[in-house]
Amino acid sequence: MKLRNFSLLILVFLFLFPTFVSAQYFTDVLGKRFKMEDIRSIILEDFETNDKEWTVSASRFTKEGFPQLKSGIEGIPAALTGAYPSAENKYIFGVRSIFTRRGYNKVWIYPSEEIVIPGRAMRLDAWVWGGNYYYNLEAHVRDYTGVVHILPLGSLHFIGWRNLNIDIPKQIPQEMRYLPMEKPLTFVRFAIWTEPTERVDDFVIYFDHLKILTDVYKERFDGDILADTSRDIWSSNSETAGAE
Repeated sequence: MKLRNFSLLILVFLFLFPTFVSAQYFTDVLGKRFKMEDIRSIILEDFETNDKEWTVSASRFTKEGFPQLKSGIEGIPAALTGAYPSAENKYIFGVRSIFTRRGYNKVWIYPSEEIVIPGRAMRLDAWVWGGNYYYNLEAHVRDYTGVVHILPLGSLHFIGWRNLNIDIPKQIPQEMRYLPMEKPLTFVRFAIWTEPTERVDDFVIYFDHLKILTDVYKERFDGDILADTSRDIWSSNSETAGAE
């Protein structure tokens, strides 16, 4: 009798197992595959003007009077010449630096205020003009906890314009489980560091079109307007003040 009951139990399990597998498949796989997204390419900085008040600084052993930053330079990448009207995309900006000795010298290029990256950032890229030096370029971004993450864009050992890009690592937090869930990154700065065997007596680099590929989709729910951080609800001069 016990053997017969055990056999029946096995048959029932074998009959229902595909159902369990299918349910798990639809939940874990198909659910993720059909996740709603609104992916856009957004220009964070076009470098047409220096309205963000970009500044440049450098490490020790920088020659007096350097580094230098210059905006309003003509000479955009050929890949961007047909993408925008010439009146809207004419200028780039450049940085020049000279060090007095070789080593791991550094140059930092940063706006006066960190640039908020909308949505959930997926990829960052910039057009960079390289002079074939064995230097390295990084982008630094800050998450909502205050931690700055280094994104290596790559070597500057190339000639002319090149689009340098990097995928944003998934381990960098961009949301939390509490409302509002979205916690956007901010762009902090570019950083350049020199290989210790490379010459450092005169170096120039140019930038154009700092962009981000990002998912700006926001899940809708009943009462989502109350999680909108653009509404100033709780300050003394908020929209509720008029109801008093």
